[in-house]
Amino acid sequence: MEVENIAKELTRLSDAVGLGQFDIAINGADLLYQQVNESTDKNATFFKIMSNIASIFIDVGHMRPCDTSTRKGLNILNDNKYEIIEQIGDDAFFYNLSNAKSNLIDMKNPFGHTFSTIEQLIDLKGDIWKAIKSFNDNNAGQIAPTYIVNLGNSLKLQFRITEAMECYDLVNSFNLDIPQSWVNRSAALIMLNQVSNTFSIQMLEQIKKGYENVLSSKAIPPIWLDYYRKQVAFHQNKIDKACSVAGIEFDLHDSEKTKDEYEALNTYRKFCLNNNLSLSEHGVYCACAGSSRDNLTIPTVDGVTGDFVIPMEMVLNRLKSEFSFARYLYFDYLNKDEDYELLHDSCFSELFNDELLGIGVEKLRTAFRSCFGILDKIGIAICELFDLYPPTGKVYFQSFWQLDRYNRREKFNTIKSPGLLALYSIATDLNDKKGGEWSFLKQLRNDLEHEFVVIHKTDNLSDIYQSYDLMEKIVFIKESDFLSHLKRLLQLTRSAIFSFVFVVRDKALNEKNEGSIYLPNPIFWKDYK
Repeated sequence: MEVENIAKELTRLSDAVGLGQFDIAINGADLLYQQVNESTDKNATFFKIMSNIASIFIDVGHMRPCDTSTRKGLNILNDNKYEIIEQIGDDAFFYNLSNAKSNLIDMKNPFGHTFSTIEQLIDLKGDIWKAIKSFNDNNAGQIAPTYIVNLGNSLKLQFRITEAMECYDLVNSFNLDIPQSWVNRSAALIMLNQVSNTFSIQMLEQIKKGYENVLSSKAIPPIWLDYYRKQVAFHQNKIDKACSVAGIEFDLHDSEKTKDEYEALNTYRKFCLNNNLSLSEHGVYCACAGSSRDNLTIPTVDGVTGDFVIPMEMVLNRLKSEFSFARYLYFDYLNKDEDYELLHDSCFSELFNDELLGIGVEKLRTAFRSCFGILDKIGIAICELFDLYPPTGKVYFQSFWQLDRYNRREKFNTIKSPGLLALYSIATDLNDKKGGEWSFLKQLRNDLEHEFVVIHKTDNLSDIYQSYDLMEKIVFIKESDFLSHLKRLLQLTRSAIFSFVFVVRDKALNEKNEGSIYLPNPIFWKDYK
């Protein structure tokens, strides 16, 4: 078959997938694979075609769903990994690979995952991070929306809901026709209800809105539309019942009021909400007056019990205090002009070496180091709460878990909860031994403590007087990169604080029910069945 005809066939099969004609797509992909694989000329075009065939198998495997189709695509990618990467790039390869792996993981009931099965999700997460980073590096910092949606889906399955919501909101802000982002945002809010044991009418409205946006999409197979219509009706009924119980009428202009309330917030609070740095449960999904304060607490409206609740609330106070300080230092650096009088008073020698000095840049360094102190305190609190101290007694957030030693994985499985799984997932991002994509942040923190770290503004660092020459080790980092890393670290820390709260709540609610298996507010449970 000539290349031109193969291209036409690939387009036909891709269109069939989009129309929900999965039998046509998979049968055509099987036939095309057999024909192309017979070629003895394994050139660049051959591997590009193989990559496209793999994508069709994987897409069918997801949308039908069908494990057999997924495995066919996965085998093609694994058998031709390096050749395909050479032709399509790391980002496209790892994106397709992560899609295939996600098809083979139990997505229907994330609450069934344990400290054993979550390793699959962590492996998947790593592939998606590789795809995103590679794309950003090769495209001047731009993002690929579909990659971000998949990252959100992976984080959602690991109960990192605040981060998943960040992904979906970013993609939805582009106003593109990507219905998967709206569908999964609604699913994330449903999960938030179950994990946090809280809900609001605004949460219900946003779940419904997500499904309404899907109905207007041109990228959804027609055979799926009836399901989403039923979801809209289902959640409208929930809204009506919730309003009736609360004795209020639903306001059709509520979204306009939300915008007005957001505009009335001060600059700092807007910054916190815009950058996903607030510690407000309502602020996870709504930027109204209800998100104007960091009102995250362990107790809920229905109350929680346990001798540990007050001590853990004390821990939360400490976490919030340190986080709000680190967050404000970041905000202050970005929004306030340099105090040149203070800079003048410091009398720094002018060495013309591009190093940023003074109170301003020290705010960034302090904020960065503070985040790891917060994370370690979360680790200590978890060890105290469940008697999980490692044999050494030393607790570093990214490494105290040690699941493969001393039967600790089994012990963690006996107390597992969504929040605890989320904390482990975050820790793996920062652990180099787990291949964590953000493990360099921990190394940078260590360098800030023990080495000379030079933060500079320019792309081409100059050092007229060779001031750096005699030092054995100096770490150089551009200001824009340091700011980007600090923002990510703050968001990871915020996610960990939320997860810590959910862990304590879960333990308290389980004990409140005298050891019975606790199911959170079942108002949305039907959506998971």
